[in-house]
Amino acid sequence: MNHSDGIIELAKALTKAQGELEGSKKSGFNPFTKSNYITLADGWSVARPALANNGLSIVQGCRVTEQTPVHIIVQTMLLHESGEWITNEVDLVPKTTDPQGIGSAMTYGRRYGLFAMIGLTADEDDDGNRASGNTS
Repeated sequence: MNHSDGIIELAKALTKAQGELEGSKKSGFNPFTKSNYITLADGWSVARPALANNGLSIVQGCRVTEQTPVHIIVQTMLLHESGEWITNEVDLVPKTTDPQGIGSAMTYGRRYGLFAMIGLTADEDDDGNRASGNTS
């Protein structure tokens, strides 16, 4: 993670924004894992008002590497109206390198980059139980 020389104003604004954030519904469904997830659109609809109310914005960019296997690098930058910023990257290897595989990896990276940057979670988060094999 990288950031501007100072992040005092950004930190204050993010604290306020996180206090306004509500968990997002899991409206997406993955037929392969038979699980629901928060879509990028749903995440944005929850995040946008809290960010805007506190002078914050998100910029995301994607690039495809020329290495083998291909990597998708998604950079998420949290900006504050003061000029302060924090940035982080998600590095993904897509399952396929056709346009659908590349686009899917970019969307996945944008979703998790946004959620991690601002602390957005689902109303009901079962990832810990699913990862540990506890389904009861």
